Amino acid sequence: MDLKQLVLDQLAGQATGKIAKLQGLDKSTAYSAVDTAVTAIIAGLQQNVSTKSGAGKLDAALASKHQGSILADVTAALDDASVQEDGVKILSHIFGDKKGAVTDSVAKQAGVSTAAAGDILGQLAPIVLDQLGKTKKSDGLDAGDLVNILVGQKTSDTAVGSVIQDILGGKRKGLVGIVLALLTLFLAKKK
Repeated sequence: MDLKQLVLDQLAGQATGKIAKLQGLDKSTAYSAVDTAVTAIIAGLQQNVSTKSGAGKLDAALASKHQGSILADVTAALDDASVQEDGVKILSHIFGDKKGAVTDSVAKQAGVSTAAAGDILGQLAPIVLDQLGKTKKSDGLDAGDLVNILVGQKTSDTAVGSVIQDILGGKRKGLVGIVLALLTLFLAKKK
């Protein structure tokens, strides 16, 4: 499953045009900012699920709140104040005290202002979680399956993914943490 591509497909056309209009960007710059922001969010989720606790929290959040309802009308969700408020909370959960550094990095990589990067990250975080939650619900996934999906995403192969992983704790630590989380979840299932 290519989570990033699924999200970008949801945002193609009108949704990216809406982001461009809201942020005063041309479509090409808006698309670059969206691509960069989605990569950053997924890289952050990868770091979060590197612990059993983080994987469990993500699984619970997806089961209780993010099951794909936003995906029915992504363009409308971009204007919804409650979705944006939720996005700000999600970013705080994903990035913690590194949220500002991540936002700055996304802004620099995408060539947009820090304010625009922050808005775009906030708009997209619920959409990313809803896409993941929709897959969880439709495929009957558990926390271990979510870890597997997130580990399979190729964020560290991109400049922004690599930078985000460095900001959040380093590539090696993150990869080791993810492998340990997978092992822990695997062993827990065997009991």
